[in-house]
Amino acid sequence: MNKVRLENFSDGVFAIAVTLLVLNIKIPDAKNLDNHQLTQRVLDSIPQLLTFGFTFMVIGVFWVAHQRILSMTKLVDSRLLWLNVVYLMFVAIMPYPAALLAENPFLTTSIQVYSGTLFVIGLMHYLLLRHIYNTSNIKNELFTEEVYRSYTQAGVTGPSIYILSAGLSFVHPYISFGLIISSLVFYIFFSGRRLERKLMTRVK
Repeated sequence: MNKVRLENFSDGVFAIAVTLLVLNIKIPDAKNLDNHQLTQRVLDSIPQLLTFGFTFMVIGVFWVAHQRILSMTKLVDSRLLWLNVVYLMFVAIMPYPAALLAENPFLTTSIQVYSGTLFVIGLMHYLLLRHIYNTSNIKNELFTEEVYRSYTQAGVTGPSIYILSAGLSFVHPYISFGLIISSLVFYIFFSGRRLERKLMTRVK
């Protein structure tokens, strides 16, 4: 089966997920408010705005990773389709833990739900990669053992951090936030570039 429809459907779900994030931001009602009161309402919206920006970047990291994973396959089979459907289900639900975190940023449960969702998405990345690598008739010829190891080494970093973030939420929420931010920094500035260098080497 051709993978174009799989890519198009996946991109659509990602687009819907990031769009729904905006709906979690409540516009302050300025009626019958003076400037000081409106300023206070805007300041009260900061957790929602921060959670939006934070989660938008998280979903962006997942989208980039998903694009790289699909670049490793030339065709799709039924198992890959259904693995991808389950993966997209958790991507689509991301606005819920984001809203929960925005309303209750310092509560353990909201951090654990958020981190737990990230963990499941990261785990689905691994399952997608593993299936593609172990299915020779759909695997791209560039998807060598070396590339697979590089992908899995990078892929295990996120889920490990998310589990640690959930556990350390009992200690202090700032530690959990710091860990998730560190995973963003890793995937945006370090992991992707290393993987791209390996792939460029294989192409040459």
